[in-house]
Amino acid sequence: MLKLPKSLETDARAPLIQTSLSKNLKPLWIEGRLKVPTLELSPALEKILSLSRRAGQLRGGLENIESCLRREKDGLDALKQRKLSQDSGRMSRILLMSSDGSERFYRHCESLLEVHSDRLIGIRLNIASQNLGQKFFGKDAQVKAVLVTHKDFVARALESLADS
Repeated sequence: MLKLPKSLETDARAPLIQTSLSKNLKPLWIEGRLKVPTLELSPALEKILSLSRRAGQLRGGLENIESCLRREKDGLDALKQRKLSQDSGRMSRILLMSSDGSERFYRHCESLLEVHSDRLIGIRLNIASQNLGQKFFGKDAQVKAVLVTHKDFVARALESLADS
């Protein structure tokens, strides 16, 4: 498992966060190799995701998410080549998925989680894509996946798991 962000390493809630990320683990699809937690969208997590959205740090839609992660990876790879960065193995992005995706959708999510396993964690939320989209992208939006893209919001989202 990836390490928590540095800001949470010594936090008293760290064990509670790890426990939340370790419960209700299930494969994303019937033949899935990765297991992710299935959690409720708590009011605390919803608030952090709303703040993240207003700050421009919440991406919606799998293609948009994949593009964002690819650009970031290219930048990180360039830094590694210039020896300005090292692999930290820390959670710095969170992929949140609705509970009503197709097998193809979850296979795609699993692929993203594997490719970006050095910094990306996945959580399936017990919420339909229609509700997920409405909460963060407008009344007519249907969104099956969202990505939290800033380390501070990632840390705050993880902190909210300690209360659930």
